[in-house]
Amino acid sequence: MNRKAWDQIVSASAAIIAVAMIVLGGFAIYGGNFGRDNVQTRLEPQNITFPPFDAMTPEEQQEVGAFAGQQVTNGAQAEAFSRYIGGHLAAVNDGKTYSETSGEARAEGLDPDVAAELQGKADTLFKGETLRSILLNAYGWWTVATIALFAGYAMVALGIVLGVLAILGFRHAKRAEAARNEAPSTTDQKVLVDA
Repeated sequence: MNRKAWDQIVSASAAIIAVAMIVLGGFAIYGGNFGRDNVQTRLEPQNITFPPFDAMTPEEQQEVGAFAGQQVTNGAQAEAFSRYIGGHLAAVNDGKTYSETSGEARAEGLDPDVAAELQGKADTLFKGETLRSILLNAYGWWTVATIALFAGYAMVALGIVLGVLAILGFRHAKRAEAARNEAPSTTDQKVLVDA
């Protein structure tokens, strides 16, 4: 196979891959932006806001102090607020979960006042754990969308680079063909030597 044909095959393959990467990258960018906008659109109306820094306990300041006073509008803030809630839930029933507390409240032979108190704690834990899971879900989708967004940018950039290399490959194929046509053939060289 001559050099021109090889350059054309490699360049055509690179051009096809470049177009595919740019198209897929564009879809990934769209999907990433859509996902992040969707999470933000769902979080903003909830008006979830971190307390001011000076209203936080020292543990909360250390854990989520960087978000003090901010409204939860993105995945990182949603994940941090879920940790903030988790700290409060740990104090409801000595670190026990909704499931554990609800089971205790339904135990046979339990004093009705104790059962009612445990059921109140179970209700609080249920609400808190539900909110935490919703926030962590938002965080998860935000993360997936962010990865898709940056992967899309990378694919578009690589597609452009590969497209430029494909163009250069086609140019090289033309030059190789021109150089081959300009060079005397071996039969021409033999005639010159015999003369």
